[in-house]
Amino acid sequence: MKSRATVLTAMLVTSALTTAPAHGWQVSPEEHAKHHPDAKAEKASPPPAKGMAGMKAADAKLDELVAKMNAAKGQAKVDAIAELLTALVQQHQGMHANMGQMMSKMKDAGAAK
Repeated sequence: MKSRATVLTAMLVTSALTTAPAHGWQVSPEEHAKHHPDAKAEKASPPPAKGMAGMKAADAKLDELVAKMNAAKGQAKVDAIAELLTALVQQHQGMHANMGQMMSKMKDAGAAK
């Protein structure tokens, strides 16, 4: 019985963590600068390319960040993990925005028939 409670608790925690909005966890550039005063403020990235070229470019960027994270040690590794996580969240949010646009177009096309 105790193991069922443990499994249920683990499932509930996992569910809560995976359904929480990721944008609520993002730190503003000003807040980041407070914790890392010597870090350069990153410039806003250009809008992602559309289609397969955009997906390949995003994958290449993630591969680069993973390699950087794996090579880093100490605080640099923590910073590399944060950079990778930020890129993953941005990519995820971009995919959701694209899906929303596609769904809206499909809905509009269906209503026009």
